[in-house]
Amino acid sequence: MYRISIKEKFESAHYLYRYFPDGSDEAIHGHTFYVEILMESPYLDNGISLDFIPYEDTLKKIAADLDHRMINEHPAFRNLNPTAENIAVYIYQELLKNSFLREKERIAEVKVYEGPDHYASFIPDLPNRSGKC
Repeated sequence: MYRISIKEKFESAHYLYRYFPDGSDEAIHGHTFYVEILMESPYLDNGISLDFIPYEDTLKKIAADLDHRMINEHPAFRNLNPTAENIAVYIYQELLKNSFLREKERIAEVKVYEGPDHYASFIPDLPNRSGKC
């Protein structure tokens, strides 16, 4: 199995709903979010397992859509707490919509960093391309 990694970043603000024990929301704050996607493939065609470019382009578009905005106001997060975990699932689902995966290839993991030292990741249970996690 071969694995490639693609990274991107975006700057955004968010707050978490019902963050505190009394049910109140967290204060609005911003992060430099870093995203890393890990792709797996059993194939090696002419020395290449997966082409970086289509996934890099797609990840850049997803990051640009989240860049310099209040994530809570993004349509995907109007009714969803914009945690790093939920952002990772959202990015995974968006990647699948634009996927060039062949049989037995998969998005193995999506990591979302809230700064350089803390991240949450989403690891799909099964190697699928259906968008259902």
